[in-house]
Amino acid sequence: MGVSSLLDKLFPSGSGGGSEGPPWIVVGLGNPGAEYKNTRHNVGWWSIDELVKRTNAELNRKRKEVRYAEVELNGSPAILAYPRTFMNKSGLALSYLTNRFKTNPEQILVVTDDINLKPGSVRIRKKGGPGGHNGLKSIITALGTNEFPRVRIGVGNPESSDEQVSHVLGTFDPDTRDLVRSAANRAADAVTMIVNGEFDNAMNIYNAKPNQTKKKNDGGTPKPN
Repeated sequence: MGVSSLLDKLFPSGSGGGSEGPPWIVVGLGNPGAEYKNTRHNVGWWSIDELVKRTNAELNRKRKEVRYAEVELNGSPAILAYPRTFMNKSGLALSYLTNRFKTNPEQILVVTDDINLKPGSVRIRKKGGPGGHNGLKSIITALGTNEFPRVRIGVGNPESSDEQVSHVLGTFDPDTRDLVRSAANRAADAVTMIVNGEFDNAMNIYNAKPNQTKKKNDGGTPKPN
């Protein structure tokens, strides 16, 4: 019996490793392979990396389409997942995980790059279209709905639309990389809030306009961007 089959037997579908009710599924979008690790398209993975680090998670659950770990984020059960396919096949990972854990779309949280946001910004949406993102497009097709939340990390627009592919598969200059790395860590903070039932609070913090953010910070709220 393989390791995955044994784990599936020990933790039956929908059990979430023994937790009550289905866990949140938190998936970071990116491409597998060392050559893509530091690209703009992989910043969703950076955020999952941070959550794995914080929880000391062991990514010992592996399927051909996904590798994942069962963790708790401040006491709430969650699945941290990396698709093992290329970006345009990301939906295969969600197809497996939703069947395995019986999680509904509203408890699937996708962390992704967004070229329409300035580098270093973080935004949260409860649902929406793919916005030209092939990973989101694949997930929407796999789930049959676009009504799942996502945390978006800004990577900036290319100078020309013809350069979009090379832009997202390119790397950051050192200063911008540090800025976006910090944003990925803040996205991990947002994920933890959302998984613990603070969706609206997270949106109020991370979706605030600069003048609103300043006002909130005067009152002690952490600055999101």
